[in-house]
Amino acid sequence: MERSVATKRRGDPSRVALLLLAPAIMVMVLLLALPVLLSIALSFTDATLSAGALNTTFSGFSNYVELLWDKSVWRAVLNTLYFAVVEVLGVLVLGMLAALLLNNPRSRWSGFRVLLLLPWAIAPVASAVLWKWILHANYGVLNQLLKWIGVIDENVMWLGEGFRALNVIVAVDVWKSTPFITILLLAALQGIPSSLYRAARMDGASAWDRFRYITLPSLRTAIAIAVVLQTIWSLRAFDLIYILTKGGPADGTVVMNFHAYRVTFNFLKFGYGAAIANVLFIATFLLAAVYIRLMKVGEHR
Repeated sequence: MERSVATKRRGDPSRVALLLLAPAIMVMVLLLALPVLLSIALSFTDATLSAGALNTTFSGFSNYVELLWDKSVWRAVLNTLYFAVVEVLGVLVLGMLAALLLNNPRSRWSGFRVLLLLPWAIAPVASAVLWKWILHANYGVLNQLLKWIGVIDENVMWLGEGFRALNVIVAVDVWKSTPFITILLLAALQGIPSSLYRAARMDGASAWDRFRYITLPSLRTAIAIAVVLQTIWSLRAFDLIYILTKGGPADGTVVMNFHAYRVTFNFLKFGYGAAIANVLFIATFLLAAVYIRLMKVGEHR
């Protein structure tokens, strides 16, 4: 009885917690929820900019219907899917190799970790500007290096052809994103009991067998989280494309995120641009839900 009276005097803990979280919740609503709701509302309008004012006319689902027949949207979708699949596979493979290297006692030199973190530490815009100079067709370092070692005879325009430019941007993004995935996988590797490997060696298991039957199953959750996270980030690709190619040449590097920006701010089709952005938001939201689900599965294990 005395405890219940004391609890009533102090107040319900859940209500106190909610009261303390109220300022943070208000900030989240203002910064995240409100812009999303406004974007959804804008996507159902035909919005035009006139004399510095935004004039909106309700158009229903016409923007979303137009998406289905817009060839530029479908090209952006294909570019986005290609970018996401190749980039995620590249980051995952390189991240796994780097994590295995750093987890080896013979390779735990601190310099490796410093070199690994450098791409991740550089700001995205600074990284894109750096690569713009490296890839320059006339005086870029990459062409000069390849000519010096005899790989090419004349300068290559790395960003001068659509599909090649898209692959170059994928490679640059892989370089930028690999460090984080490496750290994630390295943390999971260091959580595997060494006794499993000792027992496998005693049974005569080869290095490939140990990797296949011990390492990979133990990293299943970490790999799934890495894939989902990297897919979300690949869908948000913008900095590299804007600085390196601005979607060119001939829309060869236009992805959905950049296309939404271009339609909104270059073509001033605000409602249509909002519809494109909302489709991308839904895809990202679903992937985020999968990520949260995987995190819960990992905690239960």
